[in-house]
Amino acid sequence: MDARDLVAAALAADPSLPLIAGGGALAKEMIRVNHYGVDATRGVVRSSLAALGAAPAGQGRQVDPEGARRAVGENW
Repeated sequence: MDARDLVAAALAADPSLPLIAGGGALAKEMIRVNHYGVDATRGVVRSSLAALGAAPAGQGRQVDPEGARRAVGENW
């Protein structure tokens, strides 16, 4: 899935999320979760991952939301 499409879908669900697709050569491949400043919370990162996972799940692709939540908890 193109990163720009994934970010667009996540932001359509929640425009307050600090997400942006990469630029230039990485525009199709990279997603930035800008979790700094007031957005530097575990909740913001969890919400961002949930929204990013919902788009491919909505297209019938397999996602692992529990694995994403676990990774946030283990690495925060």
